[in-house]
Amino acid sequence: MTDTRGNAVAIMGATATGKSNVAIQLAEMFGGEVVSMDSRQVYRGLDIGTAKVSASKRRGISHHLIDILDPDEPNSAGKHVERALAACAGIIGRRRVPILAGGTGLYFRALFYGLIDVAVDGEKAANLRKTLSEKTTKALRAELKALDPTRADELHESDRLRILRALEIFHLTGKPYSENVRSQVNALPWAGSKIVLTMPRDRLRARIAERTREMFEAGWVNEVRGLLRAGRKKDAAGMLSLGYREIAAALEGGGDPSTCIDTIITQTRKYAKRQETFFRSESDAVWIDVTESNFMDRVVSSARGGLGL
Repeated sequence: MTDTRGNAVAIMGATATGKSNVAIQLAEMFGGEVVSMDSRQVYRGLDIGTAKVSASKRRGISHHLIDILDPDEPNSAGKHVERALAACAGIIGRRRVPILAGGTGLYFRALFYGLIDVAVDGEKAANLRKTLSEKTTKALRAELKALDPTRADELHESDRLRILRALEIFHLTGKPYSENVRSQVNALPWAGSKIVLTMPRDRLRARIAERTREMFEAGWVNEVRGLLRAGRKKDAAGMLSLGYREIAAALEGGGDPSTCIDTIITQTRKYAKRQETFFRSESDAVWIDVTESNFMDRVVSSARGGLGL
C-alpha cells in the first residue's frame, strides 16, 4: 500500500455546503493541493450538474482526481482510494498538504478505515448472487432495510449494485455492512483533521433548490444533450449521476427536461440527508455550520490544530 504518512485535512459534508471553495481557501493558506473525494467529478464532460470547479476558478491550486474517466468507465471506492493514496503520497512528498474534499462518504470511509475484504468466490457466493440477481431492486432494498437498515438508508433506492453488495456482505459474514467496515484496518495512517460542513436543514433545502435551478439556467440540459449526441448511453456509469439520469431519460423520451427540476430537487434533498447521516458516524469529526458568520475562522482553527500548527 502507498505510504501517505503526514498531515492532511478532510473537508466533508452534504451537497451544496461549499466544500470546494473551502478546500481551495485552505490550500491557499497552508500550501496544499486538493484531492477530490467525489464519485461524480471524476467524469469528463459532467461539469454543470456535478458543481465541478472550473480550472479558471481553482485559483492556481492543483486538483487531483477530477476529469480522469470517461462517462462509460466504471469507478469504485477501491479504485478511487488507490488513486487518492497515490495523490496524497505525491503531495506530501512535495512537502505540501493534502486537502481531501468531497461528499462521497463511502470513499472517505474506505480511505480512513480500509475496504471490506469479503470473498465472493465459491459455490456459496455464486448461488447467493444468482438468487439475489433474480429479485427486483425494490425487493432487494426491502430485504436490506430489514437486515441492515443503516446501510439501506445510506443508499439511493435505485442503487442496485451497492444494495446487492451490502446484501452479499450480510449473508456471507452474518454481520451488517457497518460492522464489517469497523473491523477493517485503517487504510490511511491518519494525522490531521476531519471537518464536516453543514447548515440548518431549511437553509440547505432552499440552497439545493436554488442551485438546481441555477444549473438548468447555466445549460445543464445542453450538457446532457451533448453527452448523448457523443454516444454516451443514459445507463453508462457516469450518466447514472443524480440529475443526469433524469434529464437523459426526458431527452430520449421526447419530453421536456425542465419538468424534471422538481424531481431532481427532491432527490438531491434526500441524497443530502443520507450524506449527513453517513458522516454522523465520524465521531472524531468537527461539524461546522457554514451559515455562521465566523465559520471560516473555525475551519481554519480546526485545520491548524490537526496539522499541528
